[in-house]
Amino acid sequence: MKKLILIGTVLATLVVAGVVAAQAVERNPATVVPSGQTVLVPDKAIDNSPALEKIVYIHYKKDFAKPDNSPPAGKTKLPSCYGVLSKGAKLTTTENLVVSPDLNLSAILDSANEWDSKTSPALFGSYTIDSTANWDSSTPDGRNEFSFGNYPQQGVIAITVVWGYFSGPASTRRIVEFDVLFDTDFIWGDAATDPAVMDLQNIATHEIGHGVGLADMYQTVCGEVTMYGYSANGETEKRTLEQQDINGLQSLYGI
Repeated sequence: MKKLILIGTVLATLVVAGVVAAQAVERNPATVVPSGQTVLVPDKAIDNSPALEKIVYIHYKKDFAKPDNSPPAGKTKLPSCYGVLSKGAKLTTTENLVVSPDLNLSAILDSANEWDSKTSPALFGSYTIDSTANWDSSTPDGRNEFSFGNYPQQGVIAITVVWGYFSGPASTRRIVEFDVLFDTDFIWGDAATDPAVMDLQNIATHEIGHGVGLADMYQTVCGEVTMYGYSANGETEKRTLEQQDINGLQSLYGI
């Protein structure tokens, strides 16, 4: 009987201690939106939200990196020729584009529309021409930006950074921003009229593919798809999507 009494005393002490600890937490008034109701909340809280992540895709000129000719591990059938940057990760709102005035706006918009036209959800909305458009490699600024810049590595045509939440349950993953940098080491233009230049629309279409959630393809059997990871001067075939690219897009957004 004494043991039972002692246990009961300890439990009661723990309960009382818990009440005292709870009462010691300072709480402040806060307004709930949109109801306008006032509630009391702790002045300190633990942030359990997932960490923002980034994925960087580097687009090489042909012959600066060796294509992967090997078949997929454990597979004998032909690959699907599309991949996603993270299962379930996609744009969840209609995104606006910010384009540097140094770029050909029509080429960028035609590239964006090529993806937008292949799925029912509206991927892109308005655009803004802004001289402050830049490539956010360290911290996102909430804008999907296209700009020129000098990337230090030789043979790099363009580089895209995609910011988002790529871990955890697939249903919670999403893309929140992407930025595209076109390397000034190349002469850019319209390869349909001058095959000596790097075609802006061709490369922009590929890079926007990363922005909507698709990964690079490196196997030579996939060499004709828009998301093939290598390009060359005078190339224009990436301006339009192949069926494999469309399949990848629709696996994320639907038909």
